[in-house]
Amino acid sequence: MSANISNVDVILDTEDLDVPSCPHGPALLFIKYDQDGDKPGKQRKFFACSAFRDRKQCRFFQYADEKISKEKMEERKLITKGNSPKYSHEDLWNRSQRLQHTQVHDSARVYCHTCDLLLVPEEHQQHKGHTLKMNISCSLLQRPTQLFQPQDNNKTYAQYLFASSTVTFTLEALDKLGVTHVLCVGAPRIHEAVTNRSGSKGHSTRTLLLDLDARYMQVYSSSQFCRFNMFNFHFFDSETSQQVYQDFVTPSPEKRVAIVTDPPFGGMVEALARTMSRIMSDCVRQDKDEEEVITVPVLWFFPYFLEKRIAEAIPALHMLDYKVDYDNHSLFSAKKKKGSPVRIFTNLQARQIPLPSNEGYRWCEVCEQYSAEENKHCDKCGRCTSKDGTSYVHCETCERCVKPSWAHCSSCNRCQLQDHKCGSSQESGCHICGQSGHKRRDCPLKHLSNRKRKKELAFQSGAAVSRNKKRKKSEKKEKKRR
Repeated sequence: MSANISNVDVILDTEDLDVPSCPHGPALLFIKYDQDGDKPGKQRKFFACSAFRDRKQCRFFQYADEKISKEKMEERKLITKGNSPKYSHEDLWNRSQRLQHTQVHDSARVYCHTCDLLLVPEEHQQHKGHTLKMNISCSLLQRPTQLFQPQDNNKTYAQYLFASSTVTFTLEALDKLGVTHVLCVGAPRIHEAVTNRSGSKGHSTRTLLLDLDARYMQVYSSSQFCRFNMFNFHFFDSETSQQVYQDFVTPSPEKRVAIVTDPPFGGMVEALARTMSRIMSDCVRQDKDEEEVITVPVLWFFPYFLEKRIAEAIPALHMLDYKVDYDNHSLFSAKKKKGSPVRIFTNLQARQIPLPSNEGYRWCEVCEQYSAEENKHCDKCGRCTSKDGTSYVHCETCERCVKPSWAHCSSCNRCQLQDHKCGSSQESGCHICGQSGHKRRDCPLKHLSNRKRKKELAFQSGAAVSRNKKRKKSEKKEKKRR
């Protein structure tokens, strides 16, 4: 998938189509809108890798109406085979167990970062000249997020690891909920923390990690880890992994499952939401005694500025004010002036997840939610309005709170950045007409030619200006009358 997706939408309904696959499972179907020239509504559908936006990482591409030759099909099979792990999950797990549970000195445990492989003693000589991690303790093998080098490319895995404060907060929240099973979808550090404390006094929580990163097959058994693509709900070891997953999420009276997910921030939200909705549905159980559907708690870690897209995709989720810190990302850290922009989206009531008062969070009785220290309650708006880590200010003209870096512009008739260019919009909307409330694929103007579209937009703009003048005139008359 191209990194520039401003004129591309994903199509999730592909049940009647023959969907091709790449090394990362079934591809996603996209539609590209061509807005050049005067030809109306020119579009082209194509399949591309679901997991990688960067074509350098996965070159798979196929137009939806393209006929594929047998030669190309065979070539794809070879590419998929070449991208598969060299060893099976069982073989990798057995190698790890050999190094942990036999009389092996730390110096004999070596990890090759070049090959992403935990080496057994007889393989050391074969990896000379590679980037090696020497003297690996059993304790480090139990903390693979510290052993593996994070793949921190935003266009691919985007493995940003939670800071210890975030891990502690998450575990405490899960404990308060009485969770017995934690399904971690791309949240390896939470899985690691739950696994390492399991069996200790007072802790018996089970956890299962679903992640695309094949390296975890070396340190977790098939009952603890399933290689999984969250963008297309694809299990790589289909039979074994799907059964492990199904057994883990299958509802029972004694089981209380929670879902924790930390997906790549650059991924397609619609595709992620489809997977999350499916998992939530798999976890739901019916309470026979109370005749009530018991929903599964969800903690989805994502930037606050994508709140609207998540709410549109899964309306049951709402955003908490907790700032999520990461160890290996300079922007997603408490060290930043505004703090991290990452928040938690959940289907739980705010009262069920208390935010730490020692970090400045407080309970707002009016909003019935926990708010950050800088998130002041606005009596005029009737809620705590700040979202980006600053204290919003109320604009009397717009009748809403805005960022402190904004000021009201009489020409634009709305609040904008102080150095903005009049006429430009700061609000996201349809890419064709600029209006909010619908997406490009639902735009009533999408079938018009560029010439007719510009004419219609000019007419709408003129009508809006006329209405605005009439409104101002009416307001002036009303003031004089008073």
